Amino acid sequence: MKPEDYNPSNYLPQGYYPWPDKINPNVEQMGIDYRNWIDTDYVYLSENIRERYKGMNLHRCSARMYPYASYERITPMHRYVVFHTIFDDQLEYSTEEEVSRYCDRLVAIFRGDSLTPEDPGYFIQAAKIRDEFGAFMPDEWMKRLADTFYTVTRYGAQEEATYKATQTVPSLALFKVLREYSIVIFPYFYLVDAEFHTFLTEEVERHPVIQRVRAVWSRIIAWQNDIQGLKKELSKDTEVMNIVIVLQRNYNLSLEDAMTEAMKIHDDDLAELVALQEDLPDFGKYQEQVKQLFLGWGSLIQGLNTFYLVDTNRYDPECFAWPDRETENSSL
Repeated sequence: MKPEDYNPSNYLPQGYYPWPDKINPNVEQMGIDYRNWIDTDYVYLSENIRERYKGMNLHRCSARMYPYASYERITPMHRYVVFHTIFDDQLEYSTEEEVSRYCDRLVAIFRGDSLTPEDPGYFIQAAKIRDEFGAFMPDEWMKRLADTFYTVTRYGAQEEATYKATQTVPSLALFKVLREYSIVIFPYFYLVDAEFHTFLTEEVERHPVIQRVRAVWSRIIAWQNDIQGLKKELSKDTEVMNIVIVLQRNYNLSLEDAMTEAMKIHDDDLAELVALQEDLPDFGKYQEQVKQLFLGWGSLIQGLNTFYLVDTNRYDPECFAWPDRETENSSL
């Protein structure tokens, strides 16, 4: 199989996952909000990059990931999805030190720091996310969101930067650990809390099953992302942190054989997740809340896959918002 013949829908077609495939009824207004944010708080990006983001239809991503949220609740959730997507994209050529600096400032804002005149619009969006969530979520929840943002950036994006800079790939075993964090999805699971106005107690939050579920769910979304975005990543030599590319380089596999192995890893994780959902431990009075979160987490996976397939040009190599590093236009 040649890269130009690759089609992700042959591997992950719409409806692949055993959860609902819905879209938030506020999607049209979310699109208006989205384009307004791009034109106001992201003006430090070049006009070309801003237009590319508008073409990605990220409001439909948010609407599919969080179909049950009211407009009040979906607004900061949607704002976060846009914010974190742009952050992750624009780190493409960043050094480990640059990622660390951005991370520290953003975490400080999430935890309550005031903005300064030097903070670009991107950081203004972070403050708006914090304040909008503060209207209906407890402070302890915002701390969890900030902590998980730090974790995925420090142990995911920051660790990944070294491999991109050196054009090397880790072993498959190490990659699986790093990718669980570099997909930066953990904060998105906490947005499901906001979707259903749920806040798990520390005892339930720390339960080994909940922790394992979050880990496996993150891995599945990582493999989904790597499969859906592979054509874009094969077009750039800097993209090495993709499970298919890691399999190819570690085991000298053809693209077709690497895809077969990648799907096996994906499907094994999916089978574990479904098995855990079907045999939950007793969480007492929080049992129904946990079941509701599983519904939200499952809809997130299903919705994200549908978004990739029917709503966006995001992973078209000609349409992706590569940072303007070569034009000296700083993206962050």
